[in-house]
Amino acid sequence: MATRCWLCPPPTPWRCAQAVCCAAAFSMAAASAPWSDGEGDGCVAAWALCFSITLLLLLAQLFGRPFTRRDLPLAFALASAITCTAAAILWPLGQLRGQPEGQRRHLRAAVTAASVLAAVCYGAEVGVTRVMPGEAVPYLATPPGLLKVAQSVMAAILVGVSTAIGAAGGPTGWRWCVGIYGAGLAIGLLVILTCGGVLGLPAGCGLGLDALWARRLLVAYAAIGAAAYGAATVLWPLEAFDGGRGGRSSRPYGCGAGCHWDRAVLVAIGTAINLVLYLADLAQA
Repeated sequence: MATRCWLCPPPTPWRCAQAVCCAAAFSMAAASAPWSDGEGDGCVAAWALCFSITLLLLLAQLFGRPFTRRDLPLAFALASAITCTAAAILWPLGQLRGQPEGQRRHLRAAVTAASVLAAVCYGAEVGVTRVMPGEAVPYLATPPGLLKVAQSVMAAILVGVSTAIGAAGGPTGWRWCVGIYGAGLAIGLLVILTCGGVLGLPAGCGLGLDALWARRLLVAYAAIGAAAYGAATVLWPLEAFDGGRGGRSSRPYGCGAGCHWDRAVLVAIGTAINLVLYLADLAQA
């Protein structure tokens, strides 16, 4: 069976569409300024970062200097797909809801649409350049490697949203959850940098270990992550939605664009999604 060339040029049309959508998103967001601090800043920064890295990839290809490692652009495309999807949810939640009719509302609605299109374009690139069975590819291009990228991006989003609603100084259960998200992010990045060979470290997940010990460490990583996120999947909703613990089982009446209850629901959903990702990673290990 023929092996796919991992040095061939990437699908440029998707890259062009990604750059256009991200540029349109942060440009229209800037035109609709001012936006609320925190979430608004994070969304605009995410679109700008995705655009910048995509533009660098396009310029590298244009000048005949494409990346020799196709796993890094693939991992970036997956991370950008998740980030733009999150931005497409958070932006209208905080910037579009309650906005009176007019040009600013229309611009912010268009920003949401551009973010959705960017997420679709990044996801399409992941689908087009995904690993086929039997291919020998770098770790980050494999399903376990991409799962770790997704886990880390989700953890970063969960840290940002949970701390924005004051979870770090909230109930004990929430503080534990923030700690789980932060630790998961830090360890996930370490695994990506070492196992992905980004740091140029030796084989064995960059730890100088043989394949058997490296696999055992990855199994332990996935198992501990699944256990931690399993606990967070229970703790977060208990603190947020259990009336006996000071939470609210339903959305407060008249809660506006900055409603913390809405963000608590998103964090609960994101925690459950990351639990599924860790379980899938454990099954792949």
